[in-house]
Amino acid sequence: MSNNTKVSVLIPLYNTEKYIGETVQSVLAQTYPNIEIIIVDDGSTDDSYNVAKQFESDRVHVYTQSNSGPGKTRNAAFKLSSGNYIQYLDADDLLEPDKIALQMEQIQEYTDKALFIGSIEEFSTATSFRKKHTYPYFKSYKNPIEFLIDFWNFGGMLQIGSLLIPRQLILESGPWNEDWILNEDGEFLCRLVAHCNEIVHEPKALCHYRRDNIFSLNNTRTPKHYRSQFESYETYFLIVNTHPDSKELKEALFRQYSRFIQNVYLNFPELVPDVLAKIHLLGYSNPIPVGNKKFRLLTHLIGIKNSVVLRNFVRTCRHILISKMRKS
Repeated sequence: MSNNTKVSVLIPLYNTEKYIGETVQSVLAQTYPNIEIIIVDDGSTDDSYNVAKQFESDRVHVYTQSNSGPGKTRNAAFKLSSGNYIQYLDADDLLEPDKIALQMEQIQEYTDKALFIGSIEEFSTATSFRKKHTYPYFKSYKNPIEFLIDFWNFGGMLQIGSLLIPRQLILESGPWNEDWILNEDGEFLCRLVAHCNEIVHEPKALCHYRRDNIFSLNNTRTPKHYRSQFESYETYFLIVNTHPDSKELKEALFRQYSRFIQNVYLNFPELVPDVLAKIHLLGYSNPIPVGNKKFRLLTHLIGIKNSVVLRNFVRTCRHILISKMRKS
């Protein structure tokens, strides 16, 4: 590996004055030397921009724009960057000191169409909560489509900060969608996967994903969020259509839609016909229950929709109880 290969760390910033300093420090502490940091403030109304400006140097470049959303902010940062490899990082997340170095050690063995994935530790400074995720798709794939099958089947997440992405792969995959407010990162990831020729996992390359409100509920989302998520799935649908011989890929997307409709039943029922139409286009008649064994058994007794209502009621009661316990 040559230390002459530049890595651009792109940080979209919005109202994160409390955390941006720690985030920048985690990048400056990277053991890999050739790094530039591009911070684009998206019209913050707090002191985020001024905090970030304190770090400005020949390695740290800070810009500002009127409020435009995360997709447009990340695209702006990409255009301002010059690195051969791109590390996206949210303004409240952290990188282990050797995160980038470990992934850069791998690049000499692969082409610029390989996608590099690290690991994720979720944490909360408010509750001292920490959890290192071990998703089944945290592994290397010679065939990237197999990653999508595992990713959609499991319905998990992959924090964008865990990735190290060749610049050329982003240019071929296309920019971030600038209109969506939910799952814009999942859609971007799936486009990267669809255009890459291999996925390389380095388990020791760790991104710390801050989630101080780990008790947030889905019903805090608006119909606009669910519409955005549904529209982002159109990319998934197009990927399936480009692989018509993969029954496993189609079944995995069917499972993803089945999981999604369980949230839609309660939070945005007007979207149910649209989701069902997509399920029918995939060749399936009705969604399947997606959840643990007890939930699936319950759906056989009272149906999916009623089971979702009961499950959400139990979760709400648990949330209220935990909140009271934390306050006492």
